[in-house]
Parts: sequence; C-alpha cells; structure tokens
Amino acid sequence: MRRYIIIFLLLVAGITVAISFHQPPMRLMPAPAVFLDGESNAFSANPSLTPDPRIPLFYATNRLPIGPRDNRLYAVVPGRDLHLGVATVRIGDEATTWERIYEWSTRASEDRRPFLHLENMSEQASVTHDEELSPEAKAWFAEINKALENSRDKDVTVYVHGANTTVERAAGQAAQLHHFTGRNSVVVLFAWPTAENFLRYSRDMVTAFGAAPHLAKLVELLAENTDARNVNVFTYSAGGTVGSDALALVGNDASMPGAVSPRLGEVYHAAPDADFRSFVDDMRAYADKAERVTVSVNLNDSALRLSQVVNRASRAGRPDMRELTPEATEWLLGATQAYGLELLRVRPENIPGLSQRSHTFWYDDPWVSSDVLITLLFHLPPDQRGLDDGKAPSGAEYWTFPPDYPERLAGVMAKLRTQEKPASPDAATGP
Repeated sequence: MRRYIIIFLLLVAGITVAISFHQPPMRLMPAPAVFLDGESNAFSANPSLTPDPRIPLFYATNRLPIGPRDNRLYAVVPGRDLHLGVATVRIGDEATTWERIYEWSTRASEDRRPFLHLENMSEQASVTHDEELSPEAKAWFAEINKALENSRDKDVTVYVHGANTTVERAAGQAAQLHHFTGRNSVVVLFAWPTAENFLRYSRDMVTAFGAAPHLAKLVELLAENTDARNVNVFTYSAGGTVGSDALALVGNDASMPGAVSPRLGEVYHAAPDADFRSFVDDMRAYADKAERVTVSVNLNDSALRLSQVVNRASRAGRPDMRELTPEATEWLLGATQAYGLELLRVRPENIPGLSQRSHTFWYDDPWVSSDVLITLLFHLPPDQRGLDDGKAPSGAEYWTFPPDYPERLAGVMAKLRTQEKPASPDAATGP
C-alpha cells in the first residue's frame, strides 16, 4: 500500500510540474451580453472594418528580445529597454472563416471556442530611458495616430496582463479588447516578464515592480506623442501590481511643474493581485489625474485567496479594510466622491453560470465583459450602465450586477443608439 501511495504522489507531482509549464493559448471569450439582444453590433459600426481572422495589435515590452526584429521572440527575463512593435493574432486555424468568427463573436454559443494564436511580433523600435525618441520610435507612434484616425474610439487602451502568462496568452487577452469593441479601439499590450510557471509566482512579483517604470514611460510617451483623447490603462490580476506602481510614478511626474498631462482616462483594475495597502497608497498619487478608477473584485476569488496566503497580506481584489490606517481608510471612503473611484463587486450568486471562485470573470463572463466594454468606450458612470449600488459593513460603497441586468442592459443600449457617441453600435446585424 505504501508503494502505491508513493507512486500516486509522484504522479500528482509530475502532473503538477507538467501543468505549470503548459500554457495553452487563449480561447476566444464568450460573446459579451451587449451583443445578444439582436440589435447591438459594434462590428457593423466600424466603417473601416476588414473582415479578417487576424487581429493587429500594438505592443510594448521590457522583456529581453531574441531573434530577428521582423519575427521577434521575447524571453522570460527583463531587458533594460522598452521595445515597441506590432503583433498579429489569428483567431482559430487557417481554415477558420470570418463568417464563423463573426457568429462566435455576436451570439451565444455552446461550441468549443477557437484558440487565439500569436502569429508574429515585428519589433519596430526601442526606447532607452533618458534618450530622445529615434525616428523608428516616432514612426511607431505615428502608426498609432493613423489607427486612431480610422477608429471611432479616440482613446488608446494599454492592457497589462497577469503573472504566469506567456506572451502568446497576453497577446490573446489584449486582442480580445480590440476585437470585441468591433475593432473600433486602439489597444497596446504591455508585456512584462513573467516566468511562465506558476511555481515561480514569487519571482513574477519581483519582476512586476521592475516593470513599473517601463509601463510609466509608455503611458507618458503615449500622452506626449499621440493624438489620443485619453490614455486608458486596463490591468488584470498581478498586472495590477505593475499598473498600480506605474500609475503612481505617472501621477507623481504629472505633479511636477511644467509636466505634460498624462491624459489618463479609464483606469480599470480587474481582480487586482496587488498588496492592498500599497495599492491604496499608489492610488492617492494618480486618482486625481484619471477620469475614473474602477476596481472589480470577486470576494470569493480562489486565485487571490491563495495569493493572500503566499504574500501574507490581503490583495486589492480581496481587500481587508482592517489592514489600512485610519487616515488611509478615510481617504479611500471619500475617494468615491472626490475622484470617481468605483468598486465593482462581482457577485457570482447573481450572475448565471459564473463560478463562485472565478478569477477570470472580466473575459469569461458575458455580463462583466459587457460592462468593461461600455466603461471603456462610453465612459458612463455605473448608474447609467445598469448597475445597482450597495454598501459594505465597513462603510465602503460599491456597485454590483442586479439579477435583471440583461433587461437593464437592453435599455442602456437603446439609449446609446439614440446618441452620437464614438464606437456606438448601430442596429445592423450582418457581417
């Protein structure tokens, strides 16, 4: 019996190690609920839309580059410079048609959804910390401006992925943000170095802090060198650590005499895996520079529960108010009124089909992904997005999805269709 137990434990250990090194590509996320009423269609609202299974994506990374510039690979270790380029992400295999992709993207489906494959990364320029931009770097920003000219959404959104994430998975996540706006938006992936192995999570948290100055530099350069109306920053999981620290640097820089405004628009932290106390401290440096700061949380999040044990402190996505000083608590409770801070509480008991312990709700759940898109595209406050308000025992105010959210969402979209807004879905439904 002892022999069988040892064999079983070795087998479990082997499977665990194998899984830790296996990082499949992202699958195309379920169609957001905003598309499911049969009328809203962001794709047909894009006059420049090319029906193509391939998604172009701007990227910036502080990973160490490997190989030829027109077909770059990026290592799991950090480099010194910020590398800028354009990636191509393909939905499905070579035989997957646009018509099939369109159906997956605009209708509820029980079919197994296709993988998103990173086909190519073409590096165009590098940026060194204190040096002036090279002609190649200026050309990259000019390409973003050209994309903005052809986009109904005039913001740039920077996406920051989480820990234990390959470049391919990170690109797949960022590509979803571009694709499901009907390709009406301009998205820049910030790919920071992760070990791509959950057994080395602690190492990822170290490199997260090291990547923050590079992300801050990217945000500031986008504000200085593009025509973007706003620079949005969207972070997910441990990307919240990178983004929180970077935005504090941006906020401090913007407070200096003669500084260029960072033009921060929507700052959205989805399930942030960041030290709660540091997260609040950082927010105090940038909240007044942003149009809005949204923090979406699931208090049953199993990934953040484990992270809390490893880090011995609560995470911003599962906050424990008792960890804050009285002064920090007072600031946080007042920030909802003073700086547009919004806490979005994702309650799985109110959302059909959402796992109680979900950490991936921003792209896995059609209700939450709809609210993400409406927030980024239309900059609407929660009460105009169909959400309900609530109050925690600590006194913290929050917003949440009511059980009748689909009906409310239909009303929100009907109202938006009567207004002239950038990236507004129209009534057509064909590809």
